[in-house]
Amino acid sequence: MGFKVFRTSINWTRIFPTGMEETPNEAGLAFYENVFQECRKYGIEPLVTLSHYEMPYALVEKYNGWASAELIPLFERCCRTVFQRYQHLVKYWLTFNEINGGVTPLGTVLSLSTARGFDGPVSEVSIDPQTRFQALHHQLVASARVVRYAHEHYPHFLMGDMNVFLTAYPLTCDPADVLAAQ
Repeated sequence: MGFKVFRTSINWTRIFPTGMEETPNEAGLAFYENVFQECRKYGIEPLVTLSHYEMPYALVEKYNGWASAELIPLFERCCRTVFQRYQHLVKYWLTFNEINGGVTPLGTVLSLSTARGFDGPVSEVSIDPQTRFQALHHQLVASARVVRYAHEHYPHFLMGDMNVFLTAYPLTCDPADVLAAQ
């Protein structure tokens, strides 16, 4: 098919099942190593997202997801582990998928995993703005730390994140609708 790049994500739970282990899961590391070797075999460059709307659920239960700064070093450990393991197989990395999506309640549920106890439709989730923006702040700090670490230890890596751009139109010209759309 002529593909030159394969974008995929690493599932944190596959590497550290609860997110709190000291030792990574070798079977999870081997899984991705096989995927990346197969890509390289066919001249396809892997483009790897480190967090794509997921995290070990144990971290949601214990810390309320990214609402807690305690997730930052746990995420860093996972990233350091995969960087070291795949340093010769992967050059292109994204820290988080659609990191800026966390400013909305829906984005918080999907990408920040702060909706502990959530069991209804996503449209009914209500997360207070303080928690939402604190969680986003922790995610941005984690991203910055991981990028800095990668630049210091693996200068051949190209790092970034994936931003979401969603167009929203108000129902009417009423200022309340315009504000709601924003």
